[in-house]
This record gives sequence, structure tokens and C-alpha cells, in this order.
Amino acid sequence: MPKLNRKVHTAIHLLGVALALFGITGLPTAVAPWVCLASHGAGALTHSLESTPGRDTEFLGIVRISLAIVACLVSAGQHWVTGVTGPEYLGLAALSLLLEGLRPWPSQSA
Repeated sequence: MPKLNRKVHTAIHLLGVALALFGITGLPTAVAPWVCLASHGAGALTHSLESTPGRDTEFLGIVRISLAIVACLVSAGQHWVTGVTGPEYLGLAALSLLLEGLRPWPSQSA
């Protein structure tokens, strides 16, 4: 599977953070934009921590994947079950999960 450059990867996560923040301003009581914010925020923050050589970061991948899966489930539920949000939040959450598969290896430098 192809791997993204660390700076591009982080930039996409930060774009996801910005989109989630924009969604929060429009729907502050909906949970989907908040979990998308958490998922992309954790992705941007913890991937930068992985770039430090010698740092034990195995657990961070588990946290990111778990949070992205929860974001997908919450976004799908809010769209299909309650109808509060649109499918764009499911796409935003799925992007976080996709980025986890395209993440740069921890040994790659910034």
C-alpha cells in the first residue's frame, strides 16, 4: 500500500480538523463533528510524535484506529438513524481511517 509523506499526511489531518470545526459551528449539539475532530486531531498530533526516533509509539496506532472506527459508527448512526447530520461526516470519519492505512512509517523522517 502506498505511504504518504509525513507533511502531506499531517496537512490532510489538519484539513479534517478544520472541516470538523466548521461542522461544529453549524451543528454544535451533534456528536459526529466532535468525534471527527477528535479522530483527525489525534491523527495529526500522534503522527508527529511518531517521527521522534526511539520513541515507543505502538499503542498510538491502536488508539487512532479505534477512535476512527468509533467516529465512523457515530457518524453513520447520526446520519442514518437520527438524521441529524449528513453523510459528509461519515466521509470525514472514513478519511481518518483511510489515512491510518496510508500513514508514513515511524522510522521515516519529517
